[in-house]
Amino acid sequence: MIELIEVTEDVRSTIKKLCEIYGLEGEIVYLSPVLNGHINHTYHIALKNNGEETRYIIQQINSRVFRDPQKIMNNIKAITDWLRGKKNGSGCDVLTFLETTSGANHVVFDDGSFWRIADFIKNSVTMEKVENAETMRRTGYAFGNFQLMLSDMPHDMLTETIPDFHNTKKRISDFFDKVAENPCGRAASAADEIAFIERHRNRFSLLEDLRVSGALPMRVIHNDTKCNNIMFDACTGEPLTVIDLDTVMPGLVAYDFGDAVRCAANYAAEDETDLTKVGLNMEFFESFTDGYMSAAQSFLTPAEAEYLPLSAPTIAFELGSRFLADHIDGDKYFRIHRPNHNLDRARCQLKLCRDMLDKYDDMCAIVAKYYNQEERA
Repeated sequence: MIELIEVTEDVRSTIKKLCEIYGLEGEIVYLSPVLNGHINHTYHIALKNNGEETRYIIQQINSRVFRDPQKIMNNIKAITDWLRGKKNGSGCDVLTFLETTSGANHVVFDDGSFWRIADFIKNSVTMEKVENAETMRRTGYAFGNFQLMLSDMPHDMLTETIPDFHNTKKRISDFFDKVAENPCGRAASAADEIAFIERHRNRFSLLEDLRVSGALPMRVIHNDTKCNNIMFDACTGEPLTVIDLDTVMPGLVAYDFGDAVRCAANYAAEDETDLTKVGLNMEFFESFTDGYMSAAQSFLTPAEAEYLPLSAPTIAFELGSRFLADHIDGDKYFRIHRPNHNLDRARCQLKLCRDMLDKYDDMCAIVAKYYNQEERA
């Protein structure tokens, strides 16, 4: 038997109860925490039954972060039910959670703890950073395919679990409220950044205005399109599964496109202090667009395609304003690891935004190149 490590008796007992509730048979031969998550408590287990070993991922949802996990799991169940029976020949699926013997996709214990179980995806890896253009193309394909699979699902079937998550217009308004309040006296140190946000606030409110007017349709989107939310085949590098569905809810497809580009196509890290290193890698942008369009162009409207380039600087601008608001507020939301960490993050994102604006015409040309309307017809 493999030793059970770093797990308390209470957790071990709880996981045994979970296995019974889910009807998972066999002896627990491996149980260990997964340490690369920052929000939920996650465990990797292996059960052996009649000589056969099966592995699972068990999570306890952090209810202090996700105040109503029931809504999250309802959304995930709605997605799972919608996709059930659909044939996805791409090889890139969406993570689903197992059902208990009573048909629920989660368990709530008397102490209020909220648990769920998924199959362990064999021979898979996640990537914290995209290292080459081909991986960027595959990342674009995975998120484009995710949107394609759910493109015919009515968005009002899902609950908005985080209201105004990518409402840039409201985020900017909230930012200037915090600047006016200036509770820690820090606003003066960010005068240039505040002026930049003021100067461009109308431009980066456009996507929200188009959503309200109906010019851009609401769809089911992922809302957290970091490359580490894709499981890749450890041997071939092909995308296997899109994971971390806790933020899946209604939104604009542009938000997923823009956030993925912002995160993975920046030459530098999100908190880089040497701003000369910060900028949009156009090779990565084109590779991502190629992969994304190879899956998504069949359902995108011309208007959705037209505004994809704007989404990348919009999300960088939005996140920069959020980092700066938190710095001004005394670092209450984003975890920091050094003094002025949120100010550094804000400056990095706003520099990335400026670089994207400088390259905007080229970004538009690349999107137009891969949005082949003749092929769509």
